[in-house]
Amino acid sequence: MADEVKGAAGEGLDERVKSLEEALSLEKAKNEVLMEQVLKSENTLAEKDLDGFADVIPNEDRAFWQGQLLENRESAVGVLNRMRERVTPAPAAKSEAAPAALAVPAAAAPKPLHNREVAPRPGSVQVTPAATPGDQAAKIRNRAQELARLNGCSFTVAFRAAEQELGDNR
Repeated sequence: MADEVKGAAGEGLDERVKSLEEALSLEKAKNEVLMEQVLKSENTLAEKDLDGFADVIPNEDRAFWQGQLLENRESAVGVLNRMRERVTPAPAAKSEAAPAALAVPAAAAPKPLHNREVAPRPGSVQVTPAATPGDQAAKIRNRAQELARLNGCSFTVAFRAAEQELGDNR
């Protein structure tokens, strides 16, 4: 009696395994078809991108860029866009440069960087010793060194105190 039960259960199990194997092989075939379609679509998209960037990509580099587009399309397209921007300046920059060039009259001579004729002569300008910024800075530095030595604090702290004391509030 026990042998009959085992035999009946074994036959049902074999049939179930066979049906599962058939279902698995069918799903594998569907998966292969889908993978072929995905690869074909990726290649078509890469070719379309290569054609779109024909102004940036030379013919001898097409194979390399096709591989880059297939590996990581986002970064490859980003690099190609940056390359395109370097090759051709932005249209906004061209439109801004044109009106500025038209605004300058053709007869206007460029202004020299330094004109000796209008520059003050060396001795003609009277500078008071107290008004020199270098003297004020030297006074602050000297007072800061003195305060640092007397108070035993850092030079930075003493410098700030000397600035406040001598009236140079920055």
